[in-house]
Amino acid sequence: MATDYLNALGASGSGLNIRELTKSLVEADTAVKRSAAQKKIAATEVSVSALGKVRAQFQSLSGALATIGQSSVLKATSSNPAVAISVTDKSLVATQRTEIEVLQIAQRQVLEFGGFTSADAVLGSGSVSVDFGVWFAPEGEEAATSFAQNPALAASSIAVGTGATLQDLATALTSIPGVTARVLDKGDGTFSLGVVSEPGAGNALRFTVTESVPGNGLARFDTTASNLTAQVQEAKDAVLSVDGIIVARSSNEITDLIPGATLALSGKTTDPATLSVSRDTQLAEAAMTYMVEELNATMKLLGELTRRSTDGSGSGELAGDRVVETLKRQVTALIGQPLTGHGEKPVYLSQLGVSTNRDGSLSFNASAFQKAFEKTPKIFDAMFTDSLTAITPGAAVAGKAASSAASGDYIFRLDPVTGEATVGGGATLALPGANGASQYLVLSGGLAGVMVSVESGVTDATLRFGRSFATQLQALLDTAAGQNGAISDREGQIGKVAEEQAKVIEALDARAAKLESRYLAQFTAMEQAVSRMKSTGTYLENLISAWNKD
Repeated sequence: MATDYLNALGASGSGLNIRELTKSLVEADTAVKRSAAQKKIAATEVSVSALGKVRAQFQSLSGALATIGQSSVLKATSSNPAVAISVTDKSLVATQRTEIEVLQIAQRQVLEFGGFTSADAVLGSGSVSVDFGVWFAPEGEEAATSFAQNPALAASSIAVGTGATLQDLATALTSIPGVTARVLDKGDGTFSLGVVSEPGAGNALRFTVTESVPGNGLARFDTTASNLTAQVQEAKDAVLSVDGIIVARSSNEITDLIPGATLALSGKTTDPATLSVSRDTQLAEAAMTYMVEELNATMKLLGELTRRSTDGSGSGELAGDRVVETLKRQVTALIGQPLTGHGEKPVYLSQLGVSTNRDGSLSFNASAFQKAFEKTPKIFDAMFTDSLTAITPGAAVAGKAASSAASGDYIFRLDPVTGEATVGGGATLALPGANGASQYLVLSGGLAGVMVSVESGVTDATLRFGRSFATQLQALLDTAAGQNGAISDREGQIGKVAEEQAKVIEALDARAAKLESRYLAQFTAMEQAVSRMKSTGTYLENLISAWNKD
């Protein structure tokens, strides 16, 4: 058994328990500071855990918004698969029912120039002029042998140099917008050049050839007088009967018959297709119910965590935390603020049956919601869909506003002298339009990236943008719970406090070790002195006793 020499020394000296005395003195010097540091570390652990709860609830709310956003309340259906319909702009779509019969789908012109021995067959040199337009039959004739150029599509010219091959010509033709060409192996020992236009009668092609040396063979691609010989399929417009009215379009993808919806034609119909656009009231109610439930769960958690003790009950784990208090205020403010840019008047959640209780929670009145939804279904869109529309006749807008765009009106202005246009003061880039309209790509500002189309004569127009409640709430959640969001920053701050207190404890451990070493050295010296004094006293006592005996 090991002998504790220090305590043994104490027993022979002052009689004090040197080790216990040293321990008590060291603890008296460091205990208070150590306890304070440990309490701060424990508090940081509680705060980080509570912030984790906030993050998890924000993510749950974000997931709810995503789920609702994927479940469109607008339902667009077609009774015939040959005519498909899809909603592209919820703000423009109205509940309606339309009957469409496809009499003819749009076709591309297809030309074939055959009889070549290989794709590398060498052609004669010269030039090929490519025009876009319509082939039609002259009066009194049946064959479409006359051509009218399309003024909206620019002509192109190809220089065919000496030694150019059939594949070279195909590559050059494909470089022209609206033309696709390729060399095909017919499988019978010959090769053909196939040339295809875009759909629509006005996109047909005419090739005019000029040979550098007359008779060198390049003229075989000239279609000015032999279009029908080379033509495999003529270019046609799509022809439809819309509720009995005959209309024509150059494409099988039609965006201007039903506002806010796109039609995709895949074939002729034997029976009219019934297209309907409606709003699912039950799905809309379920979406509102789900959102209110998640908002209540979020507000309840934030309220519990930031609760301050006023009646003797315990405070919340994040009481007084400025970051979480701010998030709570922001969510509360968003619930009560108006949603602008979705019409002439702002939209409020209260219009959709949502009310705030005294304790800050929300209630949802399904009956009130159904009445409001039936009367004005578009106010529901303000909850979950951003709105971007042109409210001036003769103007249209397409695209998505930037994340920094504020809800409100943006003015389009065109200077008739310089031709320069601005949107909300931001610069634009003029682009070619169709059917006499002009297009402008917005380059800066909140609507950067948006395309504005205006008809001839329109120099001022108002564009209206409205950010939905869901978009604003999601932006708040992203800012709070994102990788570099407010919660992460707060966790970082708390982590630094824990690190600092851990260093305090580490420093106290080092100080305690030094104090213990110093006290032990001092007490050891003291005990040695006391032991010597006791030894001397005993010697003197014994000496005196011996003298007295004598």
